[in-house]
Amino acid sequence: MKNILYAVLLIASNMVSASDSTDAEIMDEFIESLYLGISTNKSTVVAVGERGHIALSNDYGSTWQQAKSVPTRTTLTAVTIIGDSAWAVGHDTTILYSSDAGENWISQFEDKERQMPLLDVMFINESEGFAIGAYGTYLTTFDGGKNWKDSLIVEDQDYHLNKIIKVDEYRYFVVAEAGNAYRSFDAGKNWELIELPYPGSMFGVVNYGSQIVTYGLRGNVLVSDDFGDNFLQLDSPVQNSLFGSAVTASNDLFLVGANGVVLKLQENKLKKVNVESSDGDYTGLLAIKEGKLIFIGDSGIKTKNMGSK
Repeated sequence: MKNILYAVLLIASNMVSASDSTDAEIMDEFIESLYLGISTNKSTVVAVGERGHIALSNDYGSTWQQAKSVPTRTTLTAVTIIGDSAWAVGHDTTILYSSDAGENWISQFEDKERQMPLLDVMFINESEGFAIGAYGTYLTTFDGGKNWKDSLIVEDQDYHLNKIIKVDEYRYFVVAEAGNAYRSFDAGKNWELIELPYPGSMFGVVNYGSQIVTYGLRGNVLVSDDFGDNFLQLDSPVQNSLFGSAVTASNDLFLVGANGVVLKLQENKLKKVNVESSDGDYTGLLAIKEGKLIFIGDSGIKTKNMGSK
């Protein structure tokens, strides 16, 4: 189970940790790269992916430009942005920081000898942040990333940690591999292991109203109304692994995954949604405005209108 995350999440067997430390290459076709993470501060959209590529849009995904200065060519897996401050994480235990909404980046943390990726990053504000990844890696900062505390989410547990979310002021939730998840009641200071009813890996988790929705391997989707005390396993119309999600302004929840699959969740029922064109594997999703969503994956970045789906 330890290598299944790389095989599924990073799509291709050649998407391994880069060893050079040169800047990301500026390319005309950067928009067609593999992208794995996407975030927005409501005015700028930032997407990150292979070879250190970082794409920026200031018009809700209509046009894109490549970030000017990125000090790595390693694969980047996730990004978050608050105001003008942005953080991206990836292979080689890499953490990058931008103070100008993603145009220029510096390195805050790196450990190439570990040869493992960070898989998600979450900041509560511009000071307090969390980065998680393979083998239980759990990094925390309280000064905007100038200093990172490097530890395990729970001592002696090394499950790959795939996604972290904030449920409310004190409750945080993490999904992991092999049917495991973690929850915190004290804003990430301490964590409790939960065994999920599905024994496979969950790659994502999202707040949806009063629910926590987790999703992952083979189209499995679990829903909890009580912060993980109990889960309902939904009937899924697909067996495609699910990697990304987005809640729209009209409170629709979409899930995306392998082979271009798109699902919509309504009243604890999953419906397969047909999109106008297939773009290979989708790794992430971002709701922007007027029913439009930005899809990322192994064929790049696509903007689609899902308002009538």
